[in-house]
Amino acid sequence: MSARGQNSGQPSWGAYLDDLVGEHGSLAAVSERLAATHNWREEVESITRALRRLKDRGSLPGGKWGDRLLRTFGLPHSVDARLRFMGSYHSRFVDLPVPLCSDLVQLWDRPPTSESRPGRLWLSLARATLALRAQQPEEARVHLHTAKASATGEPAAQVEVALGESLLVSRERPNVAADVLAEVPAWLAQLHGDDADCLRARYIGQRSHALNHAGAVDEAEALHRALPDGPEVHPFARSRRANGIAYGRHRHGDREAALHHARLAARHAGDAGHVRLRAMALLMIARVSPRSPEGDEARQRASAIARALDDATLLARCAASERDRG
Repeated sequence: MSARGQNSGQPSWGAYLDDLVGEHGSLAAVSERLAATHNWREEVESITRALRRLKDRGSLPGGKWGDRLLRTFGLPHSVDARLRFMGSYHSRFVDLPVPLCSDLVQLWDRPPTSESRPGRLWLSLARATLALRAQQPEEARVHLHTAKASATGEPAAQVEVALGESLLVSRERPNVAADVLAEVPAWLAQLHGDDADCLRARYIGQRSHALNHAGAVDEAEALHRALPDGPEVHPFARSRRANGIAYGRHRHGDREAALHHARLAARHAGDAGHVRLRAMALLMIARVSPRSPEGDEARQRASAIARALDDATLLARCAASERDRG
């Protein structure tokens, strides 16, 4: 949160105020800004005393003054970036073991971060992803509902919520999952850079899943081929694109092309350190070539990753791959 907050690994009102003092020069300057937002109805000295008391509250609820600080100044950029990292499925946060992720989210899910709108939003998304990885769909649904209430005006978060909801719906009613994604193109149009690449690739992946389920394999593959590809595109997005094409080629019986794209998917994932995504690409290699030395090795490597991450969803996919091998 500041150098102090980051070293301690724990958010606190003291660390938050240290950040504000570093930015504005003094606690009195912070108090003056707060006084100005309320037309100087309170004395600066009185506000300063209240802020000194708040500094000693650690991670307890901030009350009136905590709320006013957050509404006036928001969270430091470094904290906002960390929260987004934890709440974004395509970040490398999901490449950490599930128990460690849970501990980190728990650590940050306290005041002042939990009393801010961005904190509630991104921590709820992080908890939703953890619930999905733990195969707890009802818990994921609750956290997505909480995140949705705070996501307005945050297109990246709105896409995250829609993708999560669509994933849950697809497991029960695959024919209507696409309806949940209706507004996603408009939100994607507001995004640029790596987030846009990764979220677009995930969106296409979910649309393609529904199309493949309906037998429209050519249309699903075409959507993946239309995604941008090149060194300027984030490796996560390139991996998802290649894996989608690999599945389409596999469904058409084009084994060599399917293996080529599955290997590309594994390479792109590995280039960015996305070990969970790499495991999914390895499982695609095993799907395409189930009874070959390469397929067996890929399945074993994916299973090792799943065990290391303590990821119930990934472990279930590995078990399904083993059954498919026969």
